[in-house]
Amino acid sequence: MKIYITADMEGVAVLCHDVQVDQKGLDYPRARELMTEEVQAAIDGARSGGADEILVCDAHDTGRNLLVEHLDPDVEVIQGNPYDLGMMSGISRDFDACFQIGYHSMRHTHAGVLGHTYTYDVAELRLNGVAVGESGLSAAIAGHFGVPVILVSGDAHAVRQAKSLIKNLVGVPTKEGVGLYGVRTLTPARARELIRKGAKEALENIEEIPPYTLKKPVLMEVEWTRPLMAEYTAHIPLVRRKDIKSVSYKASDMIDAFHVFDVMMKVAVMAKEEGPL
Repeated sequence: MKIYITADMEGVAVLCHDVQVDQKGLDYPRARELMTEEVQAAIDGARSGGADEILVCDAHDTGRNLLVEHLDPDVEVIQGNPYDLGMMSGISRDFDACFQIGYHSMRHTHAGVLGHTYTYDVAELRLNGVAVGESGLSAAIAGHFGVPVILVSGDAHAVRQAKSLIKNLVGVPTKEGVGLYGVRTLTPARARELIRKGAKEALENIEEIPPYTLKKPVLMEVEWTRPLMAEYTAHIPLVRRKDIKSVSYKASDMIDAFHVFDVMMKVAVMAKEEGPL
């Protein structure tokens, strides 16, 4: 059985502040260790559930976070940036299932932890009219290849949001926000224990968890935090301006949608540098 693991950092147990998840932050070295340990727990659980081949995508920020030397020596890892499919680089029809480890909720989620969708410039992302965060976007990309996301670990609202999209998903909530930069969290040891159990359980029930697939063409709508971002991104071919902060794009499939979204985010950065509007 072949398993794909996409690993983020903001949803890892204990972590609650930018100084922990930013490479320039004082607490980042510890956060790398915690992230690596949760990924290894998922690997252990996958092995217990029958996985014999595992690919891990280091999906946080620059993709240079996991301490690969501390992982199971028989897994393979994708590191570095940029990726062809972002947080889902390396996914293909060859995989039987996908785990999302250390995922966080979408922006503007009450009691979420460090919520955003790829960038803090995105106020909301909708696919076929449904608001999604990174979990939903990644699940839709996996679904394009017929691969089900069967396990999600991260903050409680990330798990809730994933479960609203994917039937019978196994969720492992590791913490919940109690303030803008505060969490009520499991200990790292307890979080790892539950991730191991969840991974094994998910593989035992893999036939009950369908891929998250979207009807084509895929209507992608992006609401930005600033009007100028919408103005700039509307110049991308086939992207349409919806209102003062929003644009839309009708994609042929999820791969097309993600590639255009990726370009949009880069253009939005240029708009942000232009001025405060």
